[in-house]
Amino acid sequence: MSSIRNAKYYIALFSAVFIWSSAFIVTKVALTGLGPFTLSAIRITIAFTILLPFALKRGFRFKNLFTRKAFLYGIFGYGGNLVLLSFGLLTCTANISAIIHGLFPVFMILFGYTLLSERITRKKILGILFSVSGVVIASIGDLSQNSGTTLLGILLVTLSVLTWAYYSVYSKKNTAGMDTFVLSEICFGTGFICILPFAIIEQLFTDFSMPGMGAIFSLFYLGIMSGALGIVLWNFGLKKVDSTIAGIYFNLMPVIGLFLAIFAHERIAFLQVSGCVLILAGVFICTKPCK
Repeated sequence: MSSIRNAKYYIALFSAVFIWSSAFIVTKVALTGLGPFTLSAIRITIAFTILLPFALKRGFRFKNLFTRKAFLYGIFGYGGNLVLLSFGLLTCTANISAIIHGLFPVFMILFGYTLLSERITRKKILGILFSVSGVVIASIGDLSQNSGTTLLGILLVTLSVLTWAYYSVYSKKNTAGMDTFVLSEICFGTGFICILPFAIIEQLFTDFSMPGMGAIFSLFYLGIMSGALGIVLWNFGLKKVDSTIAGIYFNLMPVIGLFLAIFAHERIAFLQVSGCVLILAGVFICTKPCK
């Protein structure tokens, strides 16, 4: 019965990852018309505005934004993560970015152990090994076609994964009784405050050009789906799911990509299928309840 009651938290995590799995490509489209700081500031504003009525009903107040913990959520959470990822995607392909996100559960284990004293069990380690190996194998065909990818781009995307892992564990430690919408709004609000000065400077020193319809559509998708809905689902799932197990769900991104590729009638390589099987095995090992 307990596992049935907790199923909604796992479904929330999976739904968030499903939405975010498309964000790499959509972000690259949006970056064709906007700078990284400007893009991040606008998509956060969209997400903040959409969630504001719900957050206000649940106790959110603007004064909640001006605390030390709140700014840590903004710097290491959605704000810092977005900026690093946006800059990284300028010189890193979406495929390589998906591979790098396979490091997320490794970072979650590290922060879960240091901040939450979560045990590092053999089951977790085995699940991590399966899923990370699966990410590499599922994407290995793309490694030989990473034209445009630079070491700096890889470093920035890796740092974005690191900051999101830290935020996920830190918020789990400090927001046990906080409403999901309130937490999400604090994360958006402080992220916007941190990014706004840089977005203004970016506009002052770069030539403004009106983004095309594709960039505008991508921007609203990122703000509404990847932003507002995705982070609410993620914060909700983290309330009851071990941070290490939550990290494993990030490795479902290549699986979701393969699923979408099948519907798009793209050619699927054997290594991709094999890697996805390993990823699913890793998720199953980590989430299977102990008898």
